[in-house]
Amino acid sequence: MVRLVAADIDGTLTINRVSSLLDMDALMYMRLLEENNVSVSLVSSNALPIVVGLKKYLGLTGPAIGESGALVYFSGDEYYHLTDTSARDAATYLHDRFSECIYPSWQNDFRLHDYAFHVYDRCLPRINELLREIEDAIKHEYPEVRVGYSGYAIHLTPRDVSKAKALEFIAGKLGIGLEEILAIGDSVMDADMITRAGIGVAVANADNMLKAVADIVTEEPSGRGFIEIAEKILRGEL
Repeated sequence: MVRLVAADIDGTLTINRVSSLLDMDALMYMRLLEENNVSVSLVSSNALPIVVGLKKYLGLTGPAIGESGALVYFSGDEYYHLTDTSARDAATYLHDRFSECIYPSWQNDFRLHDYAFHVYDRCLPRINELLREIEDAIKHEYPEVRVGYSGYAIHLTPRDVSKAKALEFIAGKLGIGLEEILAIGDSVMDADMITRAGIGVAVANADNMLKAVADIVTEEPSGRGFIEIAEKILRGEL
């Protein structure tokens, strides 16, 4: 039985993979899950204050996970750093070297471990080449940091941080088994999380790599895919 749903936000709860607009029906289904004793956790690469704000205003009981798994918030003053490493210096280096193609997220002022950059439209046609160049540069200068791309932003994340590690942490704190957790996402950055959860779900428009490792691929994209899975849980099919 699913006791907790761990959901990525951008591309998974939004109307598609290029918008930041949340699917309002998906939000309603999160509340329906909560009302039926299934906790919902938001697991995101966003800065923790963004994720905690959504958790509180949506009335979700599951912990909020931010910065790609580096920070976990439960309630009140209870939150945890799951790493002692920061990618701050790597972020400064990256911006200095690749400023013609990337610019820092405004959220970086509120980040402690994971740092994000957006790509200028003029450089998007060569995004794969750009990512290879960035990965090579960071690997050489900051081997303790890895590079990820969510489709929304490039992330510099400490190598000892992952959404899967955060999932294991909250399962231990809540006293539930990983087999009782369903995780759902859209990006390759969600792969470790959905393979660690008891049930791993990729929405229909997810990265192909994520679909390849998922237990379930929804028929509907993004927020509609979340609704599809929530309905299965509420009907007792998962």
